[in-house]
Amino acid sequence: MKEKIVLVTGFASFEGFAVNSSWQGVEGLPGHAGGFRLHKLLLPVSFGGAWAAVESAIRELRPEIVICTGLAAKRDCISVERVAINVDDARIADNDGFQPIDRVIDYSAPNAYFTGLPMRKIIERIGMAGIKASLSDSAGTFVCNDVMFRLMHLIANEMPQIMGGFIHVPATPEMLANRAMPQIDTNTAVGLSLPEITRGLQIAVETCVELVEAGQWQGVRRLIKKYDPHWPEEFATISARLAVGLGKLALRIDHIGSTSVPGLAAKDIIDVQITVSDLNDDLLAAMTAMGFARSEIAVADHVPPGQSADPEQWRKWFFKPPAGHRPTNVHVRIAGRANQRYPLLFRDFLRAHPDYACAYGRLKERLAGNLANTRMYPDVKDPAVDLIYFAAEKWARETSWKA
Repeated sequence: MKEKIVLVTGFASFEGFAVNSSWQGVEGLPGHAGGFRLHKLLLPVSFGGAWAAVESAIRELRPEIVICTGLAAKRDCISVERVAINVDDARIADNDGFQPIDRVIDYSAPNAYFTGLPMRKIIERIGMAGIKASLSDSAGTFVCNDVMFRLMHLIANEMPQIMGGFIHVPATPEMLANRAMPQIDTNTAVGLSLPEITRGLQIAVETCVELVEAGQWQGVRRLIKKYDPHWPEEFATISARLAVGLGKLALRIDHIGSTSVPGLAAKDIIDVQITVSDLNDDLLAAMTAMGFARSEIAVADHVPPGQSADPEQWRKWFFKPPAGHRPTNVHVRIAGRANQRYPLLFRDFLRAHPDYACAYGRLKERLAGNLANTRMYPDVKDPAVDLIYFAAEKWARETSWKA
């Protein structure tokens, strides 16, 4: 059986520091986390050498998880990076004396990649340990960003099952005391102690390992599977629970999305639409009491071309199920609104037209297998859905379809 490995990297010293807290923190990590062995790798502060070392280790070790770390001396907390951008633009030269300015990292790649790490869970757990941690939207444009971007590009295009990303750590108080840096106000920059840095990185590693061992990590690409005849039964179980918890608040509960269409390939997530008369506090309280958590991000639906742009027609509430629950997306929409009608018509049209459903399934499989960035999946899929929806509207008029 292949050994399970977490590759963790840190950088050598640079810019006058005698040490680098990223490597010090990595060095202090235990040798194992769960059933995974930690492989620690010291990187040169070099545009030419850092990524070459990471890529060589990945291809040799075939790790399940890759966490690269670097120093952000001006920060005072552990920072999980959300995004890496496709540019090298160095404020100073690297340790080889190389200083790229406005250089595109890879012309074949997108402008940016998002992390594959469970960033908010990592930050939450580090915070619970009493260590300062935050989400960062800039990995900079130096060697750290270069490594993160190239890592995510490799994962997206060749190794989508690897969980990977980048974490910045601050300097330690000792580093700040022994290095006069004009760009850092040593009166306000306090850094973070090395034990806290090491413990924070250990928590990050353990969080990633837990998700992988629990089977909750599916890779950066959408996983589309063949139709499962058990999906309707699973919806019925979910629907019954929602009906009891919501009572008269739910006007109707419908199985929607690809898992509701016999024979259609889909993500293994049951989509449920709850139709209500209003999005109100009673509804929120009832859903919360059942353990469902409302997302503050998914608050509206995609608007098809030619449809009303009135935001009230597309507003919704979106809920994720409690921990341990079967993967489910719960969409709550108001009766009679355009977005409440859309998924019902789309579902019924595909049920009545297996050829459309088959073609749609093939499209989803190819998108999932070829898109470099999983977050692009809805952006590419939605226009294709609209094309089918236009045909569905014509069918609805011809058949006097009713939701």
